[in-house]
Amino acid sequence: MPVVLSALDCKFPLKSYMKFLHFFRRIGFLILFIIFFQKTFSQENYLPGYVIKQNADTLYGYLDYRNWEKNPDKINFVKEIGGIETTFTPNDIREFRVSDEIYLSAVVEIEVSSNRTESLGDSPQMNFMNDTTFLQTLVSGEKSLYYYKHLNGKDYFYISNGGDFDLLQYKRYLKYSEGNPRVIDNNKFVGQLVLYLAGCESLKSKLDHVTYKKNSLTKIFQDYYECTQSDFAFKKTKEEGYSNFGVFVGPSITSVKFSSTGFPHLTQGNFNTSVDPSVGLFYNITLPRNQGKLSIQNELQYTRYEVSGYYEEVKGANEYFSIASTIGGSYLKLNILLRYKFPISSGFMFLNGGFSNGFTISETNYYKKESTFYYDEKTSEGHVIEDPRNYEQSFILGAGYLRNKISIEARYEKGNGMSNTFNLGHHTTRYFLLIGFNLNKSNKE
Repeated sequence: MPVVLSALDCKFPLKSYMKFLHFFRRIGFLILFIIFFQKTFSQENYLPGYVIKQNADTLYGYLDYRNWEKNPDKINFVKEIGGIETTFTPNDIREFRVSDEIYLSAVVEIEVSSNRTESLGDSPQMNFMNDTTFLQTLVSGEKSLYYYKHLNGKDYFYISNGGDFDLLQYKRYLKYSEGNPRVIDNNKFVGQLVLYLAGCESLKSKLDHVTYKKNSLTKIFQDYYECTQSDFAFKKTKEEGYSNFGVFVGPSITSVKFSSTGFPHLTQGNFNTSVDPSVGLFYNITLPRNQGKLSIQNELQYTRYEVSGYYEEVKGANEYFSIASTIGGSYLKLNILLRYKFPISSGFMFLNGGFSNGFTISETNYYKKESTFYYDEKTSEGHVIEDPRNYEQSFILGAGYLRNKISIEARYEKGNGMSNTFNLGHHTTRYFLLIGFNLNKSNKE
């Protein structure tokens, strides 16, 4: 029976490596704890504003502004910072305003059919139900436009009709032709706008191309006001994201694992770990709304590793062999990560998750086999992995802390390795500790 007699010493001490793994396990538990108790950690964000009560009284003070992606169902109000907090719902007040946003209390119709392609029905008929909410004002004046993003993720738009709000009606549905489904849009809202914005001939051609989107509808109303040379009472400022770019650097620890029934010198090779530097550039695009909590982190990263393994098999007193293997490579990696950050103390905690494509710049792929049979000694050399792939795909998870222009992140990465051989699985596991530097002149975080 084959017996492994010895192995190369690890470049990275086993005790330190285990401590490092234990550190990352703690990071994982911390991430779960923060996600579960996020509301406990979240900070208030009171900004000047007002609320108008149902009896028309106006209260000036401060509102806890959350830059809501979906319309809120309640708001918190204080007359002065540190004062007693009052919670208002759409049933309690008529209107509130904070940070260039106006919301009106309303009982409205919503169309409840699914908009997801895989769940579409085959009827163009609208399915309505009533809902009570705060509508966000996009445009107000002679002609007004309001917006409601429901908890179900659907967008609804409304126009004012006296004291009521009329839903601009839109629905997606399937139409079958010879058994093949096709997605159709019921754009009843276009006809509603033709009547509502009557009196401006130049709008007719533009309404043929309007879509049920916030920017498209807001632009139509803006064109109407320009055409009629009338003034807005209020127009919501268009929100845009912002971006940051910079560099990051830090150490990586890489280990490899093989899975197979036919390559014992790899599966039992006791490969060491590789400690190497990593460096890269990032371009982070912060998305609008949600107080900038969501962003897309794009990275160009250089990383490398090289590990060695040793396998020895004794078949008898005069017959044995050993194989010393070395594999590794340097990679230029394109990482795309979704980042979620939230305030902690005077900075931000963030979580990253995404994927990476690593393209091989250079590789190490070598083994040396020494065989002894009585007095006959032979040496052979070759590639550890035949026909290795020239790119590596990985998934990435990470957590870190950002303050001012500096970030620190602990990151875990799992890749599919170099092996392209059907019966030889090869996986790489990397741990990073990365320090990032924002190179923007301004620091918008």
